[in-house]
Amino acid sequence: MGILGIENRTENWKTAQLLELSDAGQVALASRLGEGVAPADDVRIELFWCGVRDGKQILKKDLEEAVAIYNRRFSNLRQQICDFKQQPSFRALKGHNYVVSRETRADFLNNLRNTEIDIVLETPERLFIGEAKHESGFSVDGKLILVHQLIRQFVTATILLDLLEEKREVVPFVVADADRLESVKNTAQVKFMVHQGWLKDENVLPWDKIDAIKKETI
Repeated sequence: MGILGIENRTENWKTAQLLELSDAGQVALASRLGEGVAPADDVRIELFWCGVRDGKQILKKDLEEAVAIYNRRFSNLRQQICDFKQQPSFRALKGHNYVVSRETRADFLNNLRNTEIDIVLETPERLFIGEAKHESGFSVDGKLILVHQLIRQFVTATILLDLLEEKREVVPFVVADADRLESVKNTAQVKFMVHQGWLKDENVLPWDKIDAIKKETI
């Protein structure tokens, strides 16, 4: 059984299994991201995870609840982005961006269904959601309701946990090339996530750290 009891249907999953950490490696990564020491049986990892799309139990629910959760938990998100002073270009939004209404409901739900998270670690207390970067940047798609990739992932994971009535903390992290780490930390999306308290600066990690964890826990 997968993360949150959801079976992963991504076609890349078989290939991605080659990149899995050992049980000890999963525990070490979770500990590095803030979990503390956890038994190996309490830590589960999956790659290329689409929790809303693959969650059969979610499809049975009235997804109007997802809209209600968004409007309750993220009612000020659009304004918070517009007010973010560190990155002026980050504030430019179209009228439908981050606004979930009767007219945008279907597009919003599609955003949730199609949100993929590269690396997910599940522990009893937390859901760690990781974005893996090499050369590409974080996606920005003004046609979507949830425009920015990192924000979209955080919103989706938060809503999914609420739908499943799971009392876990969502903990985002990013893995990038060491020589691009400062550039990644300086991107608008990362700065906003840190500003909101959703992403810790120390949870933007170099790939070297993952390699070290793998070597130390083989």
